[in-house]
Amino acid sequence: MSALALIAGCAASGGSKKDKPAAAAEVSVDGDSSPIELIPNPYLAQAVKVPPAVQTEYRNALVAMQSEDWSLAEQQLLDLHNRHPELSGPLVNLGIVSWRQEKLADAETFFTRALTANPLNNDAYVQFALFLREQGRFADAEAQYLKALEVWPHNAAAHRNLGILYDLYMGKFEEALKHYEMVLKLSPTPNKEVEGWIIDLKRRMAAG
Repeated sequence: MSALALIAGCAASGGSKKDKPAAAAEVSVDGDSSPIELIPNPYLAQAVKVPPAVQTEYRNALVAMQSEDWSLAEQQLLDLHNRHPELSGPLVNLGIVSWRQEKLADAETFFTRALTANPLNNDAYVQFALFLREQGRFADAEAQYLKALEVWPHNAAAHRNLGILYDLYMGKFEEALKHYEMVLKLSPTPNKEVEGWIIDLKRRMAAG
């Protein structure tokens, strides 16, 4: 169910536009551009069979989330979880729903339970880290991103958002640069946005 584990724009964006590094133009991006051999996502490799009816119910819950009908989404996801406690996807989204309703303790509990249910769920690590970052718990957020990369070193969302965390929140610019550059390596097409972040970061680092 990994393709359904996130609502659109939650994990990959790294937050609102104001959180993102400013882009710069007209400067080339240096660095190692050699191709890498992609490591398969272990979460997707799991042989988990989900009945079509359950997938439909899950999609309905995601539609409610996209409409920000948090109460309905919560009800649908809780029902799914109660009937299928082995699935981590509903727990991840219950974490998101609780977060959006400012039920912060509940959100943390659901994210933790999702990772207990399936330690390979990459989305759970990234969403949990984004939640922790928003609470100002930067070291805890860093730990979740690093765990995500232990599970799957080519998790582009984890690299992107860890780069943002290091760049804008923790001042670890060298580390941020490494993760931004990895995002470029993992991008199937040119990523002008991240290229701009790299250019801007290198300028700031050079300026001291």
